[in-house]
Amino acid sequence: YNSKFVKFNLISFGIGHVTPNDVELAETFKGVIFTFNTDVPAASRDLADESGVSIINTNIIYRLIEQLQQRISEQMPTVPQEEILGEADVLEQFLVTDGKRKKTPVAGCRCVKGVLKRKAQFRIIRDDELIHSGALTSMRHLKSEAETINVDKECGLKFEDTSVKVLPGDRIVCYTINQLPQQCDWHPPGF
Repeated sequence: YNSKFVKFNLISFGIGHVTPNDVELAETFKGVIFTFNTDVPAASRDLADESGVSIINTNIIYRLIEQLQQRISEQMPTVPQEEILGEADVLEQFLVTDGKRKKTPVAGCRCVKGVLKRKAQFRIIRDDELIHSGALTSMRHLKSEAETINVDKECGLKFEDTSVKVLPGDRIVCYTINQLPQQCDWHPPGF
């Protein structure tokens, strides 16, 4: 098996019990020992435990293949996938006094779909064009700071980038990026 993310190397193979030499070889190459329908002597098992070498023992051939596929998949990098959490319509932009008379813009919005989460990422869309993407410093419902805003509730959103200007009719999309594990695409002939 060889992909642009993971290379699978067979370092050694043989017949018989797992020996201390097998464990030392696996430790040197940061490998895993796979056995099929054989015993692992206590001395080899103890040495493997001490050196941090995994020994995977199976007695059903397709389970051995499944274990190999799982180990390959674990080595692959995760894939980012965007998940839309909710959407809001901008009703108006207003300025609030922040600190020592500094006026900062706040987007007055109504959640129209899903849920808005303060710690998520936000995107401003105007006429199907991306205006801004970033995080919030504050999300308020009435006069209280809120962690989430549900459908049909109004809120004020203050972006980290205070130069962002919104207009009535802009759409705000709340999203998060999830890191999803990949699965190897290796299927040996006959399995």
